[in-house]
Amino acid sequence: MKSIKSRLTLVSMVVLAVFMVLTAIALERAVVKRALQAEEDGLQLLIYSLLAAVDRDSRGLSITVSEDRLFEPSLVIRNSGLYALVYNRYKREIWRSESITVRFPAVGGIDPGEWDFQTVEHLATPYFRLGFSLQWPDVNDQLQRYEVVIWRNAVDYFEQLNRFRQTLWAWLIVTTILLLVTMYFVTRWSLRPLQKIGLEVKAIEDQKQSGFEQDYPAEIAPLTENLNILLSREQFQRQRYRNAMDDLAHSLKTPLAVLTGLGDQEHLDRPQLDTLREQTDRMNQIVSYQLQKATSVSDMRITKPVDLVAVIQKLVSALEKVYQEKAIVLDRRLPPQMLLRMDEGDCLEVVGNLLDNAFKYGKRRIDITGMVQADKSTSLTIEDDGQGLADGEIEQILRRGTRLDEATEGQGIGLAVVADIIESYNIGLEFSRAELGGLKVSLRFQTV
Repeated sequence: MKSIKSRLTLVSMVVLAVFMVLTAIALERAVVKRALQAEEDGLQLLIYSLLAAVDRDSRGLSITVSEDRLFEPSLVIRNSGLYALVYNRYKREIWRSESITVRFPAVGGIDPGEWDFQTVEHLATPYFRLGFSLQWPDVNDQLQRYEVVIWRNAVDYFEQLNRFRQTLWAWLIVTTILLLVTMYFVTRWSLRPLQKIGLEVKAIEDQKQSGFEQDYPAEIAPLTENLNILLSREQFQRQRYRNAMDDLAHSLKTPLAVLTGLGDQEHLDRPQLDTLREQTDRMNQIVSYQLQKATSVSDMRITKPVDLVAVIQKLVSALEKVYQEKAIVLDRRLPPQMLLRMDEGDCLEVVGNLLDNAFKYGKRRIDITGMVQADKSTSLTIEDDGQGLADGEIEQILRRGTRLDEATEGQGIGLAVVADIIESYNIGLEFSRAELGGLKVSLRFQTV
């Protein structure tokens, strides 16, 4: 996921959902634990009140419960949901409350003075059961062991617990949805400055504004301020460079005109005339090259991506008309679109020079191939069926002002300008022998 908003939203949803679920589980467990503790405490109080009504039987060998001293009326109401039993050491029932209408199993394994609280199911009905073991002296002052067991119907408890769980999870879902919606709008509001930066970068690419003009939060303001400073300095430096080159061109135009006029005079001998014309052409080449470099290579501001396929189609259409007498067969294998972040003028200069050389020196056929890889690296290859160049000639032709074909009109700076522009954009340039027999030029760059 490349979107920051999508990442934050997804992470927030996962974290919030996990947090709310864990909170609900912890809350539910705490409530259940507290409710069970309350049930156990209530049953303990009942046992204490039951023990207050315990006395020896008529023979003094055992104990019994005086029902007129019971403080809990539910023990004398049939099927009240609260039941009490007393067992001797042989697990024989010696007393039961009048509320009991069914048989309950005896409880064993309780040490004297210990409590045994459990939630059990008996006859398909849930119960809370609390057992207590005690020792009571008989008529001979010998301690006899007894167990008091309280049973309470837990149906109402579990129904209330289910209603609590339903309410808890319903409010959890509603709260989670409200929090997610709130976090979504908070995320959008928080990331709005980054969206503004993207819009302003687009405006700078389209040359609708020269810098960042919006007010940004304190965390982003230093970035936009420094970018504005960088853009201002770059623009000033570019303008200064252009002015210097204009001054150079203006200063050399008059001497060049004078030298050209002297070259036309007849009193100069042939060697002097050739030397004069050679140096004049050399100066013209230097001026043309520096002017071309000033207007293209130095223009390194933020640029809008250029569709390389559209540029190639435009140039090929023009070159086919210029070289129509050669009847060049053109084979284009290009993807639908190849976006390159490069100034459009520089792109036209680079591709135009390479295609012009292919049309100029090719005989019958030119192949143009473009490939976009999965890692967004792109290669553009231009091949012709001309004579091609040797390795030494390739190094020579990239030197400024050097031309291998002196008979062809031109100033000899085309490929030198191409090399400078390519280097400034960190684009790979390679010359080799083409399968067609001529020159193969390969460009490698990263698409947008």
